[in-house]
Amino acid sequence: MITAKTALADIAGISARLVERLNAFELRTAGDVVRHFPMRHERKLAERTILETQHEVADEQAVIRIRGTVATVRVRRGRATMVEATLEDDSSSARLVWFNAGWMRDKIHPGDTGVAEGRAKVRNGFLELGNPRWIPDHVPGETMAQRAESGSAPTNAPTNAPTNAPTNAPTNTTKNSPTNAPNIPRINPPLLDITHDQLRAIYPASEQLLSSEIENVVAKVLESVCAAIEDPLPIAFRQERGLIALADAYRLYHQARDEDDVAAARKRLAFDELFLLQLGVMMRRAQLRSRTRALPLKLEPKINKHIRSRIPFVLTPEQDRVIGEIVADMGQPVAMNRLLQGDVGSGKTAVAVYAMLLAVAHGFQAALVAPTELLAEQHYAVLGAMLKGSQVRIAFITGSNTSAERRERVAGLATGKFDIAIGTHALLEGGVAFRNLAVAVIDEQHRFGVKQRAAIRQKGQGELPVVPHTLVMTATPIPRTLAITLYGDLDTSVLRGAPPGRTSIITRVVSPEKAPEVYSYLRTRLERGEQAYVVVPAVEESDLGLKDVANHLRYLQEGPWKGLKLAGMHGAMARDERDATMNAFRAGTVQALVATIVIEVGVDVSNASVMVVEHAERFGLAQLHQLRGRVGRGSTQSLCVFLGESTTDDGKQRLEAIGNTDDGFVIAETDLRIRGPGEVFGSRQSGLPPFQIADLATDGELLRVAREDAQAWIANDAELAAPSVAALKNKLWITYGKALGLGDVG
Repeated sequence: MITAKTALADIAGISARLVERLNAFELRTAGDVVRHFPMRHERKLAERTILETQHEVADEQAVIRIRGTVATVRVRRGRATMVEATLEDDSSSARLVWFNAGWMRDKIHPGDTGVAEGRAKVRNGFLELGNPRWIPDHVPGETMAQRAESGSAPTNAPTNAPTNAPTNAPTNTTKNSPTNAPNIPRINPPLLDITHDQLRAIYPASEQLLSSEIENVVAKVLESVCAAIEDPLPIAFRQERGLIALADAYRLYHQARDEDDVAAARKRLAFDELFLLQLGVMMRRAQLRSRTRALPLKLEPKINKHIRSRIPFVLTPEQDRVIGEIVADMGQPVAMNRLLQGDVGSGKTAVAVYAMLLAVAHGFQAALVAPTELLAEQHYAVLGAMLKGSQVRIAFITGSNTSAERRERVAGLATGKFDIAIGTHALLEGGVAFRNLAVAVIDEQHRFGVKQRAAIRQKGQGELPVVPHTLVMTATPIPRTLAITLYGDLDTSVLRGAPPGRTSIITRVVSPEKAPEVYSYLRTRLERGEQAYVVVPAVEESDLGLKDVANHLRYLQEGPWKGLKLAGMHGAMARDERDATMNAFRAGTVQALVATIVIEVGVDVSNASVMVVEHAERFGLAQLHQLRGRVGRGSTQSLCVFLGESTTDDGKQRLEAIGNTDDGFVIAETDLRIRGPGEVFGSRQSGLPPFQIADLATDGELLRVAREDAQAWIANDAELAAPSVAALKNKLWITYGKALGLGDVG
């Protein structure tokens, strides 16, 4: 009996050599193979005459089959050998072409009969198949059994099913299948039937392991594995949502008869992925709220007045609204867990400062964690300026601290000598402890993961058995579907607009050939007293031909910007050198900074009103938007020029999108559509395993339903304690228990 845990090596009919290749592809058991889903389904048309096919070949993605006799074979030799054959039947003739496939000249000869299978198009009035599969009617020495195994049996060859079996024959459903589930026929390996249109599963594969080989293994194990599947969702629950049984979903997704089968199977499998994650997120949310205690930090008029006096500008109505949401959370004995989304330049830092100073006003500590030293330095400088002359003491902790500096600052945090800590990942390390941490801020949340949020939360357990109120911020607007998926355990605040005095940014996408004109024009602006960033993709010269900091700086100094005060900066520079360069730029003694994406976040120089991004096609869309956000921070009309052109569709879409809008939320949705969620927020950043079936760019409505169901389920049974959902609880723990830090689930 084959089960999901049966090793492929123990299954009859799978050779040791194939097992080795499957294992190398991380497919070791029958269950692994069944969970290795097709990446698409290819439509295969039933065998037709050549003339009928020529009239019907509108869908070039479909695989067609034509039977005939080979009339001629011609071999064209050159750099790559091309083999051409003319295939004829009683209706017409077709051209078969194999490119760079000299081996085909020994496989096909005039007079041979057989079936050509592949994608086709009509060229010069004739049907043409490129690199088709050729299935001869007879291969010398080949037995009928061998031909059936390879899928090259003629149309009258017997199949595994009796010829009189009805096409809609009912199946033996599993014991937990819904009574109204559709009849799912046991489908034979699809290679044998060329008399009906059908779909064929195309699997993620490699040069060493073909999709067809995976398909054949799936056919051997699918039914046995599916027969033992225990559906984690109750029958009534599935029926209300129009979901088929899980076992049937696996069967249909692997061996679909038509697009309706694919849709039904995909809906169930995608729902399971979305629902399971939302269930985990909602359970985590409930556990954090029921099992953790925080210090209630009430806002009094005197404290409010004192904090505002330290912020050197009047807060906008949007900032006041978001601060109100945060203050309401922080006044409760339940720990705040809030995500603050704001576009570049929307004023998030001031909101974070308010939250931290509220903790300090009550005699407790606050911390701010940033993903890079440059951003941490920026926060340290801004907060230091705001608190100059006050009694608030700030510790700056990064990996660049000397041993003595680190020892002194870490000890000061533990004793309460410092009120606020600002730093990088170094703040999250085990040796760092706080006396009474009450508020933790994580900046640029997408650079951190679930584990980092848990690490900073644990820092609050010093003298007090509490966790800190946590505010996570991002200047990379997150599409709603991603926010729900990755940060569903957090409450969300959205900060829109920009503080007074900020100007809009004129954006231009320009081809590299016009770079001399761009630099010539920008020189006039620099000579008027403005400052500029020039962003290049590389630190050092390489064989890729990309502009790098040193060489491009030299080009500008000796060419279009000769005589101007320029400097270079990148992440590999020593901190002291980088600080000196940045301070000179802030002071205006450096007119233009040639830098890598080290300036992507956190750099705030109001006089910098011009930016050039070289090789713009090499950067991601969100990254381009972040870079653009470094200008437009003062009253001067700002300009951002993206120099680039792309030969890829994705690259063209990115450049078009960045040129058409400066709305970060629109850009985020566009980025999700172009790259997909796995690239926008990969599992490395989120700490969560990626979806196999669900697509957040298109499954928004399914996600909404899954989220509502998960909320209702956890509200009714927060720990999934009911015996009837034991299978669901077990699956949740296996999939997301560790990633989400769930307790009492296993």
